[in-house]
Amino acid sequence: MRKQIHARHKLASAIALISAGASAQTLAQEDDGFIGKPVLEEVVVVGRLQSVAASLVDERLELPYSADFMGFEAISRAGDSTIGAALRRVTGLTLVDNKFIYVRGLGERYSSVTVNGAAVPSPDLARSVIPLDLFPSSIVESLKIQKSWSQNLPANFGGGAIDIRTRSVPSGPVASISVGTGFNTESDDGLSYPENGASPMPGAIRFAINRYRGDLSTSNIRDTENNAGNSITNEQAEQIQRDLILSLNRNVAISEGSLDPDKDIKVDLGNAWDVADNWVLGASLSGAYSEQYRNKDQKERGVGNPDRVSSETQRTARDERTTLALLLGAEYTEEHSVQFSSYVINNEYDEARITAGYDGNNTPEDQRQYLSYETRLEERELTLNQLKGTHRLGEFAPVEWLAPLSLDWFYSDAEATTDIPNASNFSGSIDRSTDPERRFISQSATAGQFEFLQLVDEMESYGGEISLPIAVGYDELNLSSGWWASQKTREYYGYTANVGTRATEGTPQTVFTDERIADLNNAFDLAMGSGFGNESYVAAQKVNAVFGGMDYRMGESWRFALGARWEEYQQAVLPVDLLDFTGVPNQQLIDALSDPDQTFAVADDDIFVSAALTYMGTDLLGADEFQLRFGVSETVVRPDLRELADVAYIDPELSVRVFGNPNLQTTEVKNAELRGEFFYEGGDNLTISLFYKDLTLPIEQVEGAGSDDDTVLTYLNGDSGEVYGIELEGLRTLAAGFFLSGNVTLSDSEIEITSNNEVTNTQRRLTGHSEYVLNATLGYDSADEKHSAALLYNVSGERIFFAGTSGNDDAFEQPFHSLDATYSWYPTMQTSVKLKASNLLGEKREFEQKNASGRAVQILEQEVGTSVSVSVSWKY
Repeated sequence: MRKQIHARHKLASAIALISAGASAQTLAQEDDGFIGKPVLEEVVVVGRLQSVAASLVDERLELPYSADFMGFEAISRAGDSTIGAALRRVTGLTLVDNKFIYVRGLGERYSSVTVNGAAVPSPDLARSVIPLDLFPSSIVESLKIQKSWSQNLPANFGGGAIDIRTRSVPSGPVASISVGTGFNTESDDGLSYPENGASPMPGAIRFAINRYRGDLSTSNIRDTENNAGNSITNEQAEQIQRDLILSLNRNVAISEGSLDPDKDIKVDLGNAWDVADNWVLGASLSGAYSEQYRNKDQKERGVGNPDRVSSETQRTARDERTTLALLLGAEYTEEHSVQFSSYVINNEYDEARITAGYDGNNTPEDQRQYLSYETRLEERELTLNQLKGTHRLGEFAPVEWLAPLSLDWFYSDAEATTDIPNASNFSGSIDRSTDPERRFISQSATAGQFEFLQLVDEMESYGGEISLPIAVGYDELNLSSGWWASQKTREYYGYTANVGTRATEGTPQTVFTDERIADLNNAFDLAMGSGFGNESYVAAQKVNAVFGGMDYRMGESWRFALGARWEEYQQAVLPVDLLDFTGVPNQQLIDALSDPDQTFAVADDDIFVSAALTYMGTDLLGADEFQLRFGVSETVVRPDLRELADVAYIDPELSVRVFGNPNLQTTEVKNAELRGEFFYEGGDNLTISLFYKDLTLPIEQVEGAGSDDDTVLTYLNGDSGEVYGIELEGLRTLAAGFFLSGNVTLSDSEIEITSNNEVTNTQRRLTGHSEYVLNATLGYDSADEKHSAALLYNVSGERIFFAGTSGNDDAFEQPFHSLDATYSWYPTMQTSVKLKASNLLGEKREFEQKNASGRAVQILEQEVGTSVSVSVSWKY
C-alpha cells in the first residue's frame, strides 16, 4: 500500500503550509515521486492576512466535489464578529439583512445550514434558514461552503450547503479574554420604552378565551355567565371586560434619549490531560456577550401614488446576545476520538418605532398624518447538544487492507424557541393645521393591538459515514456509505388582543391609562384575532436517507467520483384556529385531510445521483499546477414549513405582512459545474467556475393582495427557471507586504410564470438574484509581524425583493456598496488590539419599484450608518 494514500503534489503541500502561517525550507520527496510527510527543518512565520486568504484553497483540494472553506483565523483577521459577516468574503455569496446568505443569486430558501453536519432548527419567525448572525465567530473552527452537491448532503440543495464546524476540544491549556466596544454614527440618540414594557400574555386573558370561547364581547360575557347560572348585568359584564383590558401591559411610553455604546466580551478556558497510556481527556468552557443599539430609520412610499401615500419611521433596536459553550472530549491514540458539545445561544431583540405618514384618510392638503407607536420584544434561544466520534480500525483490523477503514458519526438534539411576550401597536393621528403637537388616538376597534407569539422548534438529527480507501496498484479507490436522518416538530401559536376606543385626544400613555379604562363612562372594547385568518399552526417533518459512493484516483492526473442517495421525506403542516370553539375541533381540517388532493400532508421518496470528474496537471495558464473539475447532480428544494402554513405573519425586518401558501410544490433542480483551479509559486492562485442550474417549479416571493400603503407578500411556484454564470477568485502577492485577494460572480437567471395572471412580468429574473457579486480585499502584513491592515469591499447588483403584480413592476433592492477597514496590532505574542470601521461609504438600504404608469418609486429606504469598533485581546 502506498505510504501516503492521500498524497498531493509539492505545490499543494506548500500551499497547505502557507495556510498554516508557516513556510518550510525543505520538503522531502519520496523516490516514487509522491510527497511524503513534510519535514520542517526551519519554520519562518510569514504573513497574517495573506496566509489567511490562502487558506481558502487548502482543504478543498482533497474533495472530489467543489467547495470553499474559511477557517477561524480568516474570520478573526477580517474582524468579523459573526458567521454571516464572514461569509461575505466567499465567492458567489451575498449577505442579506446581515443574517442570510444568498448563494449564486438564489435566495436563502435555496441554501441549507448545518452544524457539524447536523440539521438544526431556526428560531427566526420569518425565514426557514438559521440567521447566521446568531452564531458568534468565537465558537467556529471553520466553515465549509459546498456549491456542488454530493451524496452525503441532504437532497434539499439549491444554491449551496453551509456547514458550521465548531471548535474542537483543546490539545493543551487555553485561556483567553477579549473586551471590545464601539458605536454607530446614526445611533447617538434613539427611542426606548420602559424595561417592563413587555410581559407574557396575562393569565386572565388565557382564562377568558377558554371560558368565553374566544369571544370577549360584553354581550357574550353576559350570556355565558347567565347560562352558567351566574346572573350578571350588562354593567357587570362590561366591568369583567375592562378588568381584562387592565391586565394587558400598556406601559409602553416611548421616549427619546441617548444610546449606550456597543459592548462585547469573550472568555475561553480549557485544557487537556494525559490520564493513561494513549488516553487524553480535554475540556473547555467559553462564553460571549454583546449588546448594541442601532437606529434603523425608514422612509416608505406607496408605489401606486407616492406623492400622497408615504411615511417616515423613527426606529431603534437593541440587540443583546449571550453564548455559552461546553466541550468535553476523549481521545485514544490518534485513531479514536469522541466529543460532546453543548451550546446555549440567547438573543434578545427589543425595538421601538414611531411612524408618521399620509394615506387616503390623512392627506397633505389637510395637514393631517396618521401615527403609529410600536414596541416589540423578541426573545430567541437555540439550545444545541451534539455527540460525535471518529474511529479508524487500525491495529484492530483482522486483515491489513481493512486498517484504513474509518467511521465518522454524530447525534444532535436541538431546540429553538422564540417568544414575543408582548408586541404593541397603537394607531393615532396628528393634526398639524392647528397645533403640530396635538395628537389623537384613532377611533377604531384596533386602536391598540397586543400580539403574543410563541414558537417551539425541536429537531433531532443523526448520521454517520464509513469510508475505506483501497490501493489498486498506484491508483486509489475510496468506497463510502452512510446514513442520515432528521425529525422536526414545530408549534407556532399566536394571539392578538385588540382594544378599541373612540377618537380621543392624546398619546398611548395618556389615553390607555388605568383611570380612563376603569371608568365605564369612557368607551373601550376588547376583541381577539388579527383579522387576517389563522395565526397559528403545528407542523412535523421527517427525513431518512442512506447513501453510498466511490472516489477513484487514476495515477496523478484523473479522479472520478460517483454517488447516490435514497431519501424519504414526510411533512405535515396543519393550521390551527386557537379561537375555534365550535364543538368539533378542526372538523374542516379533518375533512380536508381525507381529500386525495390535499396538500397539508405529503410523503415521497426518491434517489438522487451525483458525479464528478477531475483532471490534474501542470503548465496551464502559467500555473505550476492546476486541476479541472466537472460535476453534475439532481436535487430538490422543498417548501419550508412557514411557506406552506396557511397563516399570516409579519416580517419584522422590513415590516411587511407575509402569507403562506399551502399549495406550494417541490422544486426540482439539475446542477452542473465546471471549475478550474490554478496554483502558482508563493501561494498565488486563480479559480474559474462555470455553473448552470435548471429549476422546475421554482418557488418565488410575489406581491399579494394589499393596499398601496400596506405591502403584502406571498409565495407561488413558477413554471420553470434557470441560473447560469461564471465565478472568478484569486490571490495575488504584491510588493512591500501588500496582497490583493477577491472574487467576482457574473450570472443571469430567468423564470417563467404563466399559472398566475396577476404577475406583471411572466418572464424575468429569479427573486433574490443579483447579476454580479464582487468581493475584494487589499491587505498588508508588516515584515515584523506586528501589524496587519485591510480594506474590504463588497457589492452585489440589484436583486428582486418581490415580484410585482397588477401592472406594477418588480421591486428591486438596490446595490449596497460596503467598504470596511480593519487594523490589527500585535504588541506581544499574547496580546492584540483590533480596530474596525464598517460601511465607510455611509450606504443605505434602498428598494425601488416602477408603478403601472412607468414611474420609478423608492418604496423603502433604511438607514445603516457607519460603525466603528475596537477590541483588546489576551491569549495564553
